[in-house]
Amino acid sequence: MKQHATTIVLLLVAVVVGVWVWLDRDKVTEGERSRRENNVFTAWRREEVSRLEIAHEGETLVLERDAKGDKPWRMTSPRTERVDQAAAERLMTTLEFATVVRKVADPSGKVNDADKVLLGFEAPRAVGSVTMGTLVFHFTLGGPSPRPEGSGYLRVGDGAPFVASKELTDALLAHSDTYRDRTVVPYLSLELASFEVKHPGGGFVVQRRDERSFTIQGLGIGASRSALDKVWGALAEMRAEAFPKDADAERLTANPVLTILMTPKEAGKAAGELVVGEACPGHPDDVVVLRKQPTRVAACAPKGAIDALLAIEPLMLVDKKPFSFRHDEIEELRLESLVGGALDAGKTSGDAGVAPRVIEVARRGTGFHQREPEDRELTTEEADAVSELLSLVELGAADEVRPGSEGGPFTPIARARVRAGDHDEVVEIGPFASLGEALRRGSAIDGAGARAGVVLRRVRDDARLVVAPEIARRLVPRATTTRPRTLLDETRRVERVVLRCGTAQELVDEGSGLKLVEPTGYETDGSIVQLVDGLVRGKVLAWVADADDGSFGLGPHDTPGDASGPCRVVLAFADRKAPATVRFGAEGEGGIYGTIDGRPEVFVAPLALHELAKRIYVSHATLRVSLEKSESVKVIARGKPVPARDPAVLREAASGLFADHVVSLGGSDVGPVDVEIQIALAEGGPPKRVLCGAPLTTPTGRWRRCSTPAVKAVFEVRSGLVEPFLAPPGAPGAARSAHPAHPAH
Repeated sequence: MKQHATTIVLLLVAVVVGVWVWLDRDKVTEGERSRRENNVFTAWRREEVSRLEIAHEGETLVLERDAKGDKPWRMTSPRTERVDQAAAERLMTTLEFATVVRKVADPSGKVNDADKVLLGFEAPRAVGSVTMGTLVFHFTLGGPSPRPEGSGYLRVGDGAPFVASKELTDALLAHSDTYRDRTVVPYLSLELASFEVKHPGGGFVVQRRDERSFTIQGLGIGASRSALDKVWGALAEMRAEAFPKDADAERLTANPVLTILMTPKEAGKAAGELVVGEACPGHPDDVVVLRKQPTRVAACAPKGAIDALLAIEPLMLVDKKPFSFRHDEIEELRLESLVGGALDAGKTSGDAGVAPRVIEVARRGTGFHQREPEDRELTTEEADAVSELLSLVELGAADEVRPGSEGGPFTPIARARVRAGDHDEVVEIGPFASLGEALRRGSAIDGAGARAGVVLRRVRDDARLVVAPEIARRLVPRATTTRPRTLLDETRRVERVVLRCGTAQELVDEGSGLKLVEPTGYETDGSIVQLVDGLVRGKVLAWVADADDGSFGLGPHDTPGDASGPCRVVLAFADRKAPATVRFGAEGEGGIYGTIDGRPEVFVAPLALHELAKRIYVSHATLRVSLEKSESVKVIARGKPVPARDPAVLREAASGLFADHVVSLGGSDVGPVDVEIQIALAEGGPPKRVLCGAPLTTPTGRWRRCSTPAVKAVFEVRSGLVEPFLAPPGAPGAARSAHPAHPAH
């Protein structure tokens, strides 16, 4: 019985406390008052704030919300419309954390008539109230306070006046436009069934085909995702910078520069209509945009967004890519041959040059799983090749796009399908110029020897895409589709390098590194290791074909080993077995085509690798003399001695005289000598002479061709490395070049 009595007492206490709290809810509690002793508002119940009213300068701003339902703010005065929620929240935060800067009256709050006039409360700049449930604070903003700058006199209810901060004062005096929703465009692209832009010069219309794509009206071709992103981006920038008067908006949009019509997907929703007119009054970089439907709003929006829409023509929206997915969105890829006999009898899909009928891969974690032709996990290197393939597929674009109605019958030889989430897209590949080799070699030439286009059928809009052979090759199954991008993948030590890419060269490693043996008499440049590493351990950009069909500029593989044939590099190894010959052909696909003798596959290598193969490997340090080996330096420019310079500066410049390139071998003629540098050697003997021609201006910079008579070679040196040897411009006796700069040949 005693236990029940205790429970009843506790229940009664809880009820009494609850009733007391409910009766006292419209008052500031002592706890609230003590916690907010220096705040403007002695209580702030954020979750209960439901109404704010501020009247000033002839207008009354009223913001309201359903606090219990945690609904967004809305404006009910001086107009009824949506509110910029971020601006409203900033205002509430300013009110919540506003503090008293300093007090100016008796704490009792008594204010006589003289004080009212002095502090500006007789004719207040703003009055208002903030409602938190049943608790309501009324406030009055008087005149400006002399300090701090921008502050003002404020009074809450009948309390004592005090000085409020500039931040709070500005917030209470802000125009209602500050809190208006800046959104002018009524619908997002996801909500649209159709979108139209009209202007005196033309315009365009796109109509939704499915959840994620649109068709260009009048063309019957799918709209490019990236092109539409620019349209949606322009709409996103079309936000209100200011709000013109209604009369001005009507007048300035009477003859629209541009009209936007938006039809929503959802039945029953009103269409959107916006008209764009002339420049906004007081805002020369903005134009007037009048939204007529579904609700009326006049705004000043950035002119740049409108210009972007005016510049778009229907043909600019045409999707020229086989697929609309980005490479990182593609989860599955299936390449399928539709031509019988793609595999040679007795061979397997692992043999070089033989393509499987189907290749299907799907993402798994950070890699890929192969489903066909063999169910297995791809290695890291194979997954890298697939990732690169997807990137190239995304980049590929058609030279021409035609609607299916103009294409006639279409007989595909292969099909490519990609999937992203619940969406998939299919492209069919038409015959290559040489049908018999279409799948294995994937490239063809026409009768005139020019690269012929391949027609694709994009199933989702029945469009015909005329693409370059390299784009079509990526969409048919190849033996090299998932091949790792490593070029030679050799671990054997390279003992001999033969270069036949311009100047014939041979380098041999007899234990101290690769040294030039052909031509003889030259120091070897250490950058030869970059070429060797690039070949034995480097990666190609992609393997692009299972065999050379003659269109890659590789030439016959039995070309004699002289400099007249295609560029090739021969690597011999320390075990004296199976040398490798890498042959380079024409430029294409962002690199240089190549193949390895004895293997049919064709790759695309970085252009930098080809440049290394063409380099002359005579030491680029031939012209320099190190600091410890130089005694002094004299300079003759245009036949006249250059006035004495700081010897240390000249010796330092001589030690940094590195060439970037070797231009030619067999002679040291640089043409008319512009600068002669004589470097006295510390060990004695005749000075080393470096002769340089006049500066040459090329797209890559300013250069001088230099040589030293002791070495039969001409080098290309950055002009900036020669300048320190010359007298400063304007110095007494400074020689001036008589040779005008001209492009190098």
